[in-house]
Amino acid sequence: MMLTAWIPLINANSVNGCLQVASGGHRKGKTARHTCCAGGTWYVEVDEQTMAADLEVDLERDRVTCEVPYGGVLFMNNAIPHRSLENRSENVRWSLDLRWQRADKPNYFYGLKDSVLLRTAKDKDYQINWDKMANINRNKLEMDKVDEDTTDEFNTEISGPWMKRWEIVHHNRHTDALK
Repeated sequence: MMLTAWIPLINANSVNGCLQVASGGHRKGKTARHTCCAGGTWYVEVDEQTMAADLEVDLERDRVTCEVPYGGVLFMNNAIPHRSLENRSENVRWSLDLRWQRADKPNYFYGLKDSVLLRTAKDKDYQINWDKMANINRNKLEMDKVDEDTTDEFNTEISGPWMKRWEIVHHNRHTDALK
């Protein structure tokens, strides 16, 4: 289980793309089948029928729009189905995702980087070592691992070994490298 804090850096609302969650979608303890690609983007999605069948979610009843004001935070775990609404405003909606997990659990960097230990009960004077993480270019390692061309900085294809976690059933140009 991983805890995420979603922190918008402006007032996040349904116009500029706040998050929606499917209340109770985590109770089955599994991830539903994902399809690609929502609206011609690189985002994967779970269609409503799959969510209803596999996660027993009724989106008419269970969909919660989470408008979060500047200075606020939304906490959720990695099993809660969620999405960002489309940003229909003229401005960028900036946000941060912070994630916490047990140090002895996989960090989803898939061997590319170790997690940064922030504290330990064994050593009250423990000092964080940021160098170990900061000195590794995760993006380059990920790109090398999936054999993609890294010369195009605007390449919109999905990359990274974490994408193997979900079965993608429809492909477009963004996911061709994952076939």
